[in-house]
Amino acid sequence: MKTLQTFLMLLTLAWLYTGCAGSKPEANTAGNTPASEDDYGEIEQLLGISPEDANEPTSGQSDDDDLLRLLQEGSNENTGNQDNNTANNTQNNPPEQRRMNQLESEVSNLQKEVRDKDRTISNLKAQIKVMEEDDSNSSSSGSYLRLPQSGISDAEYERTYQDAYQMAQSRQFRDAITVFEQLLAANASHSLADNSQYWIGESYFALGDYRAAIVAFEKVFTHKNSNKNDYAQYKLGLCYYQLNETGDAKREFQKLIDNHPESVALINKAEQYIARM
Repeated sequence: MKTLQTFLMLLTLAWLYTGCAGSKPEANTAGNTPASEDDYGEIEQLLGISPEDANEPTSGQSDDDDLLRLLQEGSNENTGNQDNNTANNTQNNPPEQRRMNQLESEVSNLQKEVRDKDRTISNLKAQIKVMEEDDSNSSSSGSYLRLPQSGISDAEYERTYQDAYQMAQSRQFRDAITVFEQLLAANASHSLADNSQYWIGESYFALGDYRAAIVAFEKVFTHKNSNKNDYAQYKLGLCYYQLNETGDAKREFQKLIDNHPESVALINKAEQYIARM
């Protein structure tokens, strides 16, 4: 519509210019508006433009103003969102994250200390249990042979050791433990004393009392030049493995690998267990 009005205005101007180009306009003696202004009024009437319309903005201009206002509001809204994001980033600042990481690390360390203390308490309880059983066995009058505390001959020691060994093989583990402990009480320096100590550990292991077995196997190392050190070391790793204490199990298995390189068969088994953890 605006384009049509512009075209009609140009067409009317061209007509006026062609018709009036040969003479100058004369002043109206009655004092009326000059002819040129009347002509322009007629043009506005032809185009349908009222004086009020001439002073009002066109619809296209109004649309442009609305568009500018919307763009400005959008810009203000984006600026507000950026300010909010900046505030949120300020709240989640790196110092708070570092503090959170530090607290999580402290909690993890405390949990590890608790587990270590629980393990130590369990081992101490196992030692107390073994000592109590030693006292009980020393005062009991079972059906098996009670040995004198001293003066036992080597032949009697070896015979009694074989009896206790057969008890363990027959799964009479409690009786076997009692006789092996009697042998140790009678002569802890005998050549079979370290074997007696080792089979006490094996008997506890077979009973599923892995804490008591750990105590027994560790005592094997107190005997000089024991031929059971490598087996006791392997069984220590296996006890911790059965208790699902993988860190201690790996440590004991690694001791076997480092200290007993000649025990190839045991090392191969230890490495298989390490690979499972």
